[in-house]
Amino acid sequence: MLPVEYKAVEAAVVGDIDSHKPILVLGLGLAAGRSQICVEKVALNFRDVNLKDNSGFRPEHDRIELDGPVALEAKIPVNKAVESLRGAGIPAKLSLSAGGYLCNNVMYLICREARRRGILGGFVHLPAHEELVAKLGRDIPSMNISTMIRSIRLIIETVLNHNLVERQQGIAGGEPNHRRLDTQAKVPRTPAQNI
Repeated sequence: MLPVEYKAVEAAVVGDIDSHKPILVLGLGLAAGRSQICVEKVALNFRDVNLKDNSGFRPEHDRIELDGPVALEAKIPVNKAVESLRGAGIPAKLSLSAGGYLCNNVMYLICREARRRGILGGFVHLPAHEELVAKLGRDIPSMNISTMIRSIRLIIETVLNHNLVERQQGIAGGEPNHRRLDTQAKVPRTPAQNI
């Protein structure tokens, strides 16, 4: 889990990527109120929201990266991920905005680092899970946790398979410095996968 603090999140994202050296970074965020899995297409280089983070900081008309591009696209096949989810009977859609809060910030950092390192990177928003909705007592859409876990696994599988096919066909998206995909690599399990 990442800190819900603008000033700490960059060090956390970059530090995690440095220490784990992944071939794929897939950020996950809560989108309470959404009823579907939302695969995000683009992150904006802006921090301007009327909400304070957990440290009390509220950015105003701020950029994530001063000299960075205005927007960065996900480095995963977002349309294929959505198609795979829908094909498995999971409600999903392509989203063109990771929002204005920390999720957009995290996605921008993931996409930036994916480009710098020649790896895959993207972001997915999940609906609230049933227990959270019950705890909050609010009338908002929910999804059960097992469907969310299945969704995340399916997205990862789709992204890695698509990347492998592109490499075999020699069309790695035109991106330089891609690391070779090791199809025998073990993907560490997260605590959520043990449920």
